[in-house]
Amino acid sequence: MVGKLRFMDFLDEEQRRAITMKSSSIALKFCDCSINLIDSPGCMDFCSEVSTAARLSDGALVLVDAVEGVHIQTHAVLSQAWIEKLTPCMVLNKLDRVISELEVTPMEAYTRLLMIVHEVNGIMSGYKSEKYLSDVDSRLASQFGEVGD
Repeated sequence: MVGKLRFMDFLDEEQRRAITMKSSSIALKFCDCSINLIDSPGCMDFCSEVSTAARLSDGALVLVDAVEGVHIQTHAVLSQAWIEKLTPCMVLNKLDRVISELEVTPMEAYTRLLMIVHEVNGIMSGYKSEKYLSDVDSRLASQFGEVGD
C-alpha cells in the first residue's frame, strides 16, 4: 500500500485528488510520551488550516520536498510558525526522488540538500533580524523619545 494509502486524508475528495485539504490529527504513543500530530495541508489555498493547526501546537515539522525545494508555501508555514512562537524542525521529504528522478551524483545531491537547508535558515534568520531591529528601534524610541517630540 506504499504510496497508495493516504490514512490522514479521510475525505473522498482528498483521496481522489491526492492532496490534503483538511487538517487531521492522530495521537501517537511512545514510551511515556504522547504526541498529537496534526497533518495540515501544504497548498496555499488551505492556509487557514495551517494557521489553526499552528495555534494548537507546541512545535512544527516543516516538510520540504527535496526535488522541488523551498516554495511560497514553505515561507508561509515558516512565517506562521514564527508568529505563533513555534520551533520549526525542517524535514527533507522525498529524498528518493532526488536519486531516481534527477539522477544526480552524490555530491550534486549533497549540494542540492545543503542549498535547501541554507535557504530555510536564511528565511528564519530574516525573521530573527526583523525582530531584533524592531526591538532595537523600540528601545531607542523609549530611551530617547520619538523624533520630533
